[in-house]
Amino acid sequence: MDKIFWQDYKSALFPVPVVVVSVDSLKGPNLITLGWTGILNSDPLMVGISVRPSRYSSELLHQKMVFGLNIPKKSLAFGVDYCGVVSGRNEDKVNTLNWHVFKSNNLGVPLVKEMPINAECEIKQVIPLGSHELFLAEVKGVYVTPEYLDENKINWASLEGLVYTSKSYWIVNESVYKSGQSLQELKK
Repeated sequence: MDKIFWQDYKSALFPVPVVVVSVDSLKGPNLITLGWTGILNSDPLMVGISVRPSRYSSELLHQKMVFGLNIPKKSLAFGVDYCGVVSGRNEDKVNTLNWHVFKSNNLGVPLVKEMPINAECEIKQVIPLGSHELFLAEVKGVYVTPEYLDENKINWASLEGLVYTSKSYWIVNESVYKSGQSLQELKK
């Protein structure tokens, strides 16, 4: 099979996790949906989120240096999209969506109760990248809705977590191979 040189790859190279970042403001919790995010280190657990400097949330992140990382499920796609396309400068997204917020134990950051997984994060470094700034943060605590735990692991099939690519949200709903399985199969 031949390959073509693809020039329209900027935001569609591969699916990325979708998160809703929560950060306090003087008006209350602000929410922003991000796709440029991920785990960057294991010990300590570090995550990265990339935000355009022009966004209201960027200003708040620089002020507070802490945030909530909320991992949504399929049924929240409307609200997830809404939080990504409406600015919190003039809109109270939490009230508009009728979502509920609780404060995390360690950092006191706002976390969205409706999201199945939440993490409280402390920003350690900010790196300008060009169109975005990368906020490197240490995870200080994780909260999981018990129904999505299966043998102390997150059951992504039942959660139907969201990923983003090609300007669309997709779901994670099936495990197709386990890490290390190839070595077991080679031994047979």
